[in-house]
Amino acid sequence: MTEIQQTNIAVANFIIGELHKEKPFNLVLDAGETGALYEIAVDMRHLNSDFVEWVIKVTKSRKVDGTGIIIRVQKHFVHPLYNMLALYINKHDQYGVIKALGEVS
Repeated sequence: MTEIQQTNIAVANFIIGELHKEKPFNLVLDAGETGALYEIAVDMRHLNSDFVEWVIKVTKSRKVDGTGIIIRVQKHFVHPLYNMLALYINKHDQYGVIKALGEVS
């Protein structure tokens, strides 16, 4: 796993941890976290999801400009956001998956 993938996984886990908050809420991401979310969405583009395309659209210019973003998290897009992040983690964090399975057994 690359250092970029490790950073992206950390950001994905952070965002997932925030999703329990009462909706709607503002998800505040700094420039690095915004760039990581963009990279995650680009990597998950194969899902052919309007939501993934929306994430790419709203984060791309922020990544280029090196700025953060505030995303208003509404109840209706928690599931697609969680799905995109969880699938990214599953794809790139095989050690974490194996470790989690070991804790279950």
